[in-house]
Amino acid sequence: MEPIRVLQIFGEPFSNGGQDSYLMNMYRHIDRTRVQFDFFTPFMIRVPATQQEVESLGGHMWAAGHEFNVDNNRYFKEGVSAFLSQHHYDIVHIHSGSTYALMIGAKIARKCGAKHVAVHSHCGGFVNLKYRIIRMLSWYPLQKYPTDYFACSHLAARWKFPTPIIKKRRYRVLKNAVDTRVMHYDPALREQTRAALGVTDHFVVGHVGRFSQQKNHRYLLQVFAEIVKKEPAAKLLLAGEGVLLEETLAYAEELGVADRVQYLGIRRDIPALMNAFDVFLLPSFFEGLPVVGIEAQATGLSVVTSTGVTKELPLEDLVTYLPLSDSPEVWADRVLECARLPRRDTTDAMVAAGYDVQVAARIMQETYEEMT
Repeated sequence: MEPIRVLQIFGEPFSNGGQDSYLMNMYRHIDRTRVQFDFFTPFMIRVPATQQEVESLGGHMWAAGHEFNVDNNRYFKEGVSAFLSQHHYDIVHIHSGSTYALMIGAKIARKCGAKHVAVHSHCGGFVNLKYRIIRMLSWYPLQKYPTDYFACSHLAARWKFPTPIIKKRRYRVLKNAVDTRVMHYDPALREQTRAALGVTDHFVVGHVGRFSQQKNHRYLLQVFAEIVKKEPAAKLLLAGEGVLLEETLAYAEELGVADRVQYLGIRRDIPALMNAFDVFLLPSFFEGLPVVGIEAQATGLSVVTSTGVTKELPLEDLVTYLPLSDSPEVWADRVLECARLPRRDTTDAMVAAGYDVQVAARIMQETYEEMT
């Protein structure tokens, strides 16, 4: 019997971002004799190794190769239309931070014959005039075209989906789980990684995330500048990529901390990095339920984050929520306090909270099987 084939459509380039990492975690752990994934993005694949892994697991990954720029909406609409006119899938699952991509992707998929179209909300966002207009314009199509609604958290669902979908609880939360067999506290790996990065004798603040407005790197650097005043041996390790990278590094120069900031680029060794950090700093303007926060807690690492992040991170004793209206000095003091907490193995707690990938992948697999 052939496995159910599900097309995973991305509204952004495929890289090592949160939604990409989440889905690859699910893909590695589902029963691929029963459910198989294919992937498509109208944009670029930034991590060729991931494409090779997908192919080795029996899936396919296609990309139209467009740059991510002001023509995103046009590229997405034309790319998805062209792809689905040539490839038929009964189940299409759409991932994007863009409400436009969710509603247009769902409309195209239904018109191309998909029986089930799931839209997945992975984040929150800014409440402004643009958001209100988009929410109004998407009200009808987001109720008409999708058949299923998924979100990483209740906050992410409320942010993207029309009120009737929320009130009737027509959505399902699929947790941003991690592989606790790999993502756990490992003292030997911690020392090995810190030595390799040249930070053995330093206090290490870590951040993994796309260089974008959402992640608020300017404020992160302001907090770090205050940390340096209190902890001269502090180092800031930044992993990721994005349009604001150069601006961020220039701002570090302006603040006089550039020599203490280490840019790591796109990384695949996230368990090693999380073990190497002393605290994880995430002053985002908004998040649905950050995969990096789950990964940090899975390694026993304390997370200091903003109140713009949903208060659904599983381990309450390993997370501090602070308003962005607080001064960088207040944040710095809290970071230093959290770093003093002893690291511990949190595997059992993560599994009990439902954030182990084995459990989450089985739930996703059963969800697709229910559609057939």
